[in-house]
Amino acid sequence: MKIRILVIVVVLALAAGVLYRTQFGQAGASKHGGGSALDVKTVPVALRDFPRVIELPGTLEAAQQVDILAQVGGALIRQHVQEGEAVRAGQALFSLDARPAQARIAQSQAALTGARAEIAEAEKKLQRLQPLLQSGYISRQEYDDAVLALETARAKAGTAGAELQAARVDMQYAEIRAPIAGRVGRINVRPGVLVQTGGEALTSILAPGALDVRAWLAESDWAAVNAARAAGKVAAEIYPDTLAHADRGTALAGGELVFVDTRIDPATGAVPIKVRISGQPPALLSGQGVRLRLLLGSEPNRKVLPEAALQHGQDGTYVYVVRNGAAAVQPIGLLRSLDGMIAVEGELQAGEPVLVEVPKRLKAGGKVRLEGEKPSENEQKAQP
Repeated sequence: MKIRILVIVVVLALAAGVLYRTQFGQAGASKHGGGSALDVKTVPVALRDFPRVIELPGTLEAAQQVDILAQVGGALIRQHVQEGEAVRAGQALFSLDARPAQARIAQSQAALTGARAEIAEAEKKLQRLQPLLQSGYISRQEYDDAVLALETARAKAGTAGAELQAARVDMQYAEIRAPIAGRVGRINVRPGVLVQTGGEALTSILAPGALDVRAWLAESDWAAVNAARAAGKVAAEIYPDTLAHADRGTALAGGELVFVDTRIDPATGAVPIKVRISGQPPALLSGQGVRLRLLLGSEPNRKVLPEAALQHGQDGTYVYVVRNGAAAVQPIGLLRSLDGMIAVEGELQAGEPVLVEVPKRLKAGGKVRLEGEKPSENEQKAQP
């Protein structure tokens, strides 16, 4: 008996719950869904020129930077400058052990002196043999041997002179001087180290003044950049490449595209380019990473929207457009994006309101009301 009563109570409770949900669900639907419109925030579709921009990472480097390499080998005996020191062109940087070059100079000078003496002796002998050959007192062979001896002595003198010149050049190279004025970079050697010819750079000199941005252009963008260069100068903007920067949207400097390579770099699979920065921005340093924007002009009469309006679905990208008081789904194609704005193509009209904030309850075809508009009379009557 008790079990039967318990079953009856449970059945009655379930029936009451279903009735309650049905009644109040219909009332809620009548109140919020069927007749009422959702307030939405929109922006009108703008029809204007949209910049053609290529953005890529880059690295700053000095427009003039020289690596200092040893042109002769030898032990480093003296370092004349310190890291970070400003130097003038021609100033001594390092001194190598010049004693081997000095010994070669002495040896070459001695060989040259001996060769010159042989030349003088051979010339005198040839002068004595000349009349004897004409008189028939000596053979032609004896005279030709004298001529050969003179040519041999002259060849020895030439060889000794060349060796002397080479030794003197090595003597000059033992004193390593700054080829340009600038600031000394990191010094990679210290006195006592044996320096190899053409080996590791001893240091580098960074010339003050202009900076360049080195970057790599995708093969697909090469044609557009080349066409822009053919039409005139290609301007560029340099932006910080770090999230820690106070304002990543503010350009640090401007510049001009000055170089586009004619072949693809096999190491990167892209085309090397170079931008020369205008002026001397204090916030930029050689070796710093930046974002580079190449300004290739603009595309006229593009439909422009905020990036927040763009929606993604299985069939592609779309936006919600307010038409006849309802939210209509309008498929679009994305052309370009820049600084939170997008240029699109599709069946949009200039000035049409497009949703930039989509309510969670919104469905395609649902009634909407533009933010700030007053409810209609029917909506006011439907409200409690």
